Amino acid sequence: MPRISPPGCKRCGGRAKPGRMEPERPPPASSCTNAGVRTPRNSLRWRARQPRRLGTEPSVLSLSHRPATASRSQNRVAASEPGPHRLRIAVPSLDDEFWTVGPIHMNGLLSAVRDTYAQQIGLFSFSSTMTDDICGQTPAAELDGVIRYTYAPRWSVAWAENWLSRHVRTRDVSVQRTLERYGIDAVLCTGLSSGYGRIATLWWLPDLQHLRLPEMFDAADRAARNSRFTRSSEVATRILVMSHSVRLDFQAFAPKYAAKVRLVPPASYIADDVYQKDPLTVTRLYNLPDKFVYLPNQFWKHKNHELVIRAVAVLKRRGIQVCVVCTGNLIDYRHPRQSSELFHKLSVWDVREQVIYLGMLVRDEVLALMRQSVGVLNPSLFEGWGYTVDEARSLGKSVLLSDIPAHREQNPPNATYFDPFDCEDLATKLAEAWERNPGPDLAVEADARLRLQQRRRTYAEQFVAIAEEAVAEVRA
Repeated sequence: MPRISPPGCKRCGGRAKPGRMEPERPPPASSCTNAGVRTPRNSLRWRARQPRRLGTEPSVLSLSHRPATASRSQNRVAASEPGPHRLRIAVPSLDDEFWTVGPIHMNGLLSAVRDTYAQQIGLFSFSSTMTDDICGQTPAAELDGVIRYTYAPRWSVAWAENWLSRHVRTRDVSVQRTLERYGIDAVLCTGLSSGYGRIATLWWLPDLQHLRLPEMFDAADRAARNSRFTRSSEVATRILVMSHSVRLDFQAFAPKYAAKVRLVPPASYIADDVYQKDPLTVTRLYNLPDKFVYLPNQFWKHKNHELVIRAVAVLKRRGIQVCVVCTGNLIDYRHPRQSSELFHKLSVWDVREQVIYLGMLVRDEVLALMRQSVGVLNPSLFEGWGYTVDEARSLGKSVLLSDIPAHREQNPPNATYFDPFDCEDLATKLAEAWERNPGPDLAVEADARLRLQQRRRTYAEQFVAIAEEAVAEVRA
């Protein structure tokens, strides 16, 4: 893959024009690409005689594979020149089989920033060369490039000095120098163990669920989370939370760092073509009835699917047969038997024909099912935000929500709340929701679509303002 020579590149001695594309060349014999192999030239004894440096070999900025248009060509030049952008932000490469909503959150943020600021803000993904996928699930369409970093060979002088820097000064100089090479101003992270000097760090904190629902975690997991979150709190320049309820939880968890917290309520990204498609094409694809309540949550125990199954069984005894369609990831690493126990209860309570599980669907199909449903249901015991609630709101759908702080804080239009521990209460509210007509209300949907545009603009402006505040602080 071709790469861009950064300003002052050792390869060209700074003689190459900024942004010039150069073919890859075989690494020299002393390159650190064979980090796992001990040779005379990467041994600690040999390297001790060499000039000491904390950095690594020049990292590669690999651009996303996108059509070569005039505007894309301009972006390539900008990727190696720190000057043109008002701000250059690096985001993590997200690839988590358990936290499936993470990439959706990231896509919503990056697309909002791109739509609001166009090319004023440079957006880059950064990841280790040890990872196979350069972008993970980070949306490449919104990126200006991908920055790869690598560490010096283990037990080398450079590795030892960086190890000491990370553990004594809480600064990862290797990654810092790679980011500085491409003029990065701020880094958005889902967790931090080290800082990057004069590069601002924004820690994205989804929630502190282990404090609210400690019974959902074992002691080792709770201790690990406490340690990881405390470390991130110390290192981060700013801490981003999505709801006031998470902000309050953090103030109780780490009051010493509460001044770093900033509230940034997300706004969903809904592509224009989603509103144009007939949602019945998806229901027919999966042989679903035209009328159903939709529950698009992963099957973690705190998502409270059992309450829904109980409520459907209660309604069946009353002579009301509602249909609930479920989608999402079945895996809960904390409770591996959770999904099998739920499917067992479907049979025991005789509601297998009324509670339908489709598996994990692509997002366009999820949004189509939202539009076709009589309403979107979220019975969760805890949320840091509740992204499906915001998606339903953005589509103008009615929502049936557990009465928890994050849901109340969102306060979407046409919301009905129920006690998340009372199946009779949910059954009554489900019966009321079942009286609605399925399918999109085009007038309500159009109004929600207009409001979403403003919410996304506000989302982007808040995020960029916080990033600029953090950058100004570390450079003061």
